[in-house]
Amino acid sequence: MCVCLLLSATLLTLAGCKKAGFKSYDVGIKNCGATPDPVTVKEGDQVRWQPGDQHDYTIRFSHPSEPTGNPFTVKQGVSNPAHPIRGHGGCVPSANGEFYCKYTVIRDNESTACADPGVHIIP
Repeated sequence: MCVCLLLSATLLTLAGCKKAGFKSYDVGIKNCGATPDPVTVKEGDQVRWQPGDQHDYTIRFSHPSEPTGNPFTVKQGVSNPAHPIRGHGGCVPSANGEFYCKYTVIRDNESTACADPGVHIIP
C-alpha cells in the first residue's frame, strides 16, 4: 500500500512538472545556415540544434553561460541534447522585455564562423 502511494505521488509530481509550460524547439543546420533564424523562445524553453548535412558544428554565444552554456558541438547523425535557455547575458535588449541573442555557427575543422543567427527571447 505504501509503495503504491509513493509511486502515485511520484507520478503526480512528474506530471505536474511537465505542465510547467516549457517547450522544446529544433533548429536545423545545413550548409552553414540555421533554420529557423531566429528561433523565438521564452525563458526556460529548450533549443536543440541538429545538423542536417555531413558536418559537425560548434555553437558559440558571446556570453559563456547565457542564454545557455557554450560553446558546444552538435554532431551530425545523432540526436543532440536540448539546451535550456536561461538568462540573457551578452544579448541585446529590445522592446517589451525581449532579448535578441546572436550566436555563431562554425563548421567542423574550420576557424571562420559561417553564420550569425540568433535566439529571440520573449517574455
